[in-house]
Amino acid sequence: MNVRFDFYTPSEIAKILGERLKAQRLSLNLTQATLAERSGIGVSTVARIESGQGGTLDNIIRLALALGMVNSFAELFNMAPTNIEDVIAKQNPRLRASNKS
Repeated sequence: MNVRFDFYTPSEIAKILGERLKAQRLSLNLTQATLAERSGIGVSTVARIESGQGGTLDNIIRLALALGMVNSFAELFNMAPTNIEDVIAKQNPRLRASNKS
């Protein structure tokens, strides 16, 4: 299922991502304890992330690695050009931000 997150709150997104991680864990027939051991984080952290209560990016990446889902991050911040200005800018990437507002 391809869900767009445009109209979701951060809490709602965390809940959806937690549900996806849990579904993958269950499809691999892993307990939270086994996943915690494989990922190097605590069982309570696994439970908290799966329930949508959040977690650090580091812990979410550890879970994704342990569940074989890490390649899902490949497109996370892919900056695909949407117009000709983006194509030109990609050829000459910015090295720093300006102070102008």
